[in-house]
Amino acid sequence: MGLAITIAFLAATIFLVSLPASRFSDPAGREYAAAVARFVVGLIAIFAIRKLNWDSNALSSPSPWAWLIVVPVAVYSLIVYPFLFTGTLALNLSQPSLAGGVALNGFAAGALEELVFRGLILSLFLNANSDDQRLSDVWRAILISSVLFSVPHALNLFVGYAETRVVAQLIWAFLLGVVFACLRIAGRSIWPVAVLHGAMNAFVHVNRLGIEIQPSVLRAAALAFAPIPLCIYGAMLLHKQQRIAVS
Repeated sequence: MGLAITIAFLAATIFLVSLPASRFSDPAGREYAAAVARFVVGLIAIFAIRKLNWDSNALSSPSPWAWLIVVPVAVYSLIVYPFLFTGTLALNLSQPSLAGGVALNGFAAGALEELVFRGLILSLFLNANSDDQRLSDVWRAILISSVLFSVPHALNLFVGYAETRVVAQLIWAFLLGVVFACLRIAGRSIWPVAVLHGAMNAFVHVNRLGIEIQPSVLRAAALAFAPIPLCIYGAMLLHKQQRIAVS
C-alpha cells in the first residue's frame, strides 16, 4: 500500500504538476503554475488523510512543543545546506518574480511531500501495529516510509543530474525522512514539519537559483551525511516521548 501511494504521488507530480506547468514559456509562470498545482494535490492528500483516518494525530492542531522541536532542525538546515551547496547564505533576488515563484513552488513541494510521506504513508505503517505498538514497530514505520521518500529521487538521473549528486540525494533524502518522521511523531502533528520542509526547500532553492551545481565526491558526501546530527536529535525526541508514554 505504501508503494502504491508513492507511485500515485509520482503520477500526480508528473500529470497534474509538471506537464501542465510545462505549457508556460515563462520560467516564473512555470514555477507559480507548479506551486498552485501542488497545493491542489495537497488538498487531495488532506482529504485522503481525513477519510482514511490511519492516525488521528496527523492533522491535529500543533502544540507549542510541536513548533519548538522543529526550530533546531530549521536553524541547522538553513545554515548547513546553503553553505554546502553554494558557500553562502545569500538569496538570489536579481529576478524577484522568478525567485518568488521558485520559493512558492519549493514550499509547496516540501509541504506536499510531508502530507504524502509522513501524513499518509508513515501513518499507514504506524496504524498497522497500533494495538500493541513497540518502539521497534515505530522505527520500522519510520525507516520504510523514509526509503519510500528517498527512492523517487533516483528519477533525477533522467533529467541530467550527475550520478554523485543523485546518490547524495538518495542518502540525504532518506536521512531527512527519518528526521521529519521523528518530528512528526514526537510533535503529534504534521503541520510544523510541513512548514519546516517547505521553508527549507524555498530557502535552499532561491539560494542556489541560477547556479549550476556539480558537486565533487567530497562535497556530495558532505551533503549526503549532513542530516546525521539531526537524526540523533530526532531519535532522542522519539525515545523521550516513548519513556513519557510508558511512565
